[in-house]
Amino acid sequence: MGVHHNVAVPMSDGVTLRAEVHYPTDPATGTAAPGPFPVLVCVTPYGKKAPPPAAQLGGGASPYLITRGYIEVLVDVRGTGTSDGDFEMFGDRQTRDGVELVDWAATLPNANGRVGLFGLSYLGINQLFTAAAVGQQSPLRAIFPVMAATDFYRDAATMGGVPHLWAIRGYAVAYRLLNIINPALEALTTGDHPRPRSGGRAAVRRRGRTQRGYFGPLTADVRSGGETAFDGPFWDSMRPSEVLADIAANGVAVLLTGGWHDAFQRAAPLNYAGLQNAAAGRDVHAPMQPGQPISDRVKLIMGPWYHVSDYGGMHLDALQLRWFDHWLKDDADAALPDAPLTFQPIGSAQWLRAREYPLPEAVPTRLYLCDAGRLTETAGEQVSTATLTYRHRGPVSGRSLEQWSLGLGGFAVGQGGLQIRYDRDNRRLQRGALTYTAAPVRAPVLVAGPVTVTLYARATTTETLWVAHLDDVAPDGASRPLTQGALLGSHRALDPQRSWYLPDGTVLRPHHVSTRAACTPVVPGELTRYDLEVFPTAAWLDAGHRLRLTVTTFDFPQLVPTRPARQALAGGRYEVQQGGVEASYLLVPLVDPDALR
Repeated sequence: MGVHHNVAVPMSDGVTLRAEVHYPTDPATGTAAPGPFPVLVCVTPYGKKAPPPAAQLGGGASPYLITRGYIEVLVDVRGTGTSDGDFEMFGDRQTRDGVELVDWAATLPNANGRVGLFGLSYLGINQLFTAAAVGQQSPLRAIFPVMAATDFYRDAATMGGVPHLWAIRGYAVAYRLLNIINPALEALTTGDHPRPRSGGRAAVRRRGRTQRGYFGPLTADVRSGGETAFDGPFWDSMRPSEVLADIAANGVAVLLTGGWHDAFQRAAPLNYAGLQNAAAGRDVHAPMQPGQPISDRVKLIMGPWYHVSDYGGMHLDALQLRWFDHWLKDDADAALPDAPLTFQPIGSAQWLRAREYPLPEAVPTRLYLCDAGRLTETAGEQVSTATLTYRHRGPVSGRSLEQWSLGLGGFAVGQGGLQIRYDRDNRRLQRGALTYTAAPVRAPVLVAGPVTVTLYARATTTETLWVAHLDDVAPDGASRPLTQGALLGSHRALDPQRSWYLPDGTVLRPHHVSTRAACTPVVPGELTRYDLEVFPTAAWLDAGHRLRLTVTTFDFPQLVPTRPARQALAGGRYEVQQGGVEASYLLVPLVDPDALR
């Protein structure tokens, strides 16, 4: 391989971005191989020379791909690394940069005029926005977004309207740290090339405050209950769900990769369904229909992975190579995934296959919350209540902590040959909470798809906070966490156009409006319905295992209500209704694994 460091790429607004251009060389001479080669581009805010484990987020070249006939271009997002300009998360200007970079990359020496995009997290989201904006005659032919969002507000910034300040702060710290490290890495690079300081000239003038001036006001506004604590214009630029139809119209092939423990856990299946619907001329926000046409340009691979992961030993570079060989080199023999939707469930090493999402083979099953902590398939006629007192904090959920710290702890330990898992047992969290456990399953069963918890409850306060954990309970009592969801009571209003429903009107997947105008106080003493979106999952339950639902009022330290919300929540006492006509229940999709082999 060879590399050109800090290649200046002028944008149409006069800002200069800087790129590393890695290219294949002739092993005998060391000179650039003549090609022509496709070009793979990633645009990163983490520094194009980011060290491990930050390199897992997209920094650093991929020798596996370059030596097999690809030019790779790594570009610092404007206002980060060595690129000039002002940093902003996504937005129209950053999307325009992506389009211009694609056109520029297609004309590099020894390029064949075809371009692909790759990368994880921020880089994956960038790919979706760029693919939607390039137009139908673009050199961009295929993308490979790993762990990408669909709706940043609902995926990561909040859960059911409750701010995830832990995640926002974590991103801010990562950005700032990596862009402090980046100048040192630039200085260590040998060769005769420009060595601009971190953040380019704009950051030098502002003494590195480019990102601090973005994230600091954002977190302060969220904490105070300002406009960014609600859905609205600020978050519109971070919603790839709104551009999926444009990606399909532009004919860009998309292979999505997601994780059942990822920070964007809910996003990958929704992006898959939206892209498949768009290709079939259907509403991108609707559930897929059984038997609808399936596009071979859209595929999804999911596994029991965190945001930063070794993917259970799956060779991600080899998968990328086959995808790009097929679409950028016209290699008809490149072995692509043999099903549109391929996934590995939590608790099993088996790979399962499907076409549509939600899976038509999975039966949405109601399990009612009953007295004595039981989950049953029938609601009792007798009404009873269970009492829950609001607490701001309590025992930490290991899975949740690892999920919202992006899996970095487990990944770092794993690089040393050790293994630490944070998703083994959730029983500490269940102390003082409401827990409901189902009967043991008689044969292996799969939980696969969207999960909803519908609660009917009364409260003594004008605000409520509900957090639901779904676990797999083994015969020895260990309660393995599978997934979770949360809802701030004032955000309970549903969007009927975006929520998914069963034919009888049952809410299959709630989509809450969450704008300031739509959020209304809870009426103390009034029986109120709350539909919690529990993030989708796929989990294998062996015979003798049981499902357990835990309902509490915190996910410490991840969920941090705004100051006005905390004041309204203080001293709250909730009574959850069990049985009767308005019985609280868990809706969970169950399927025989043999139907998906």
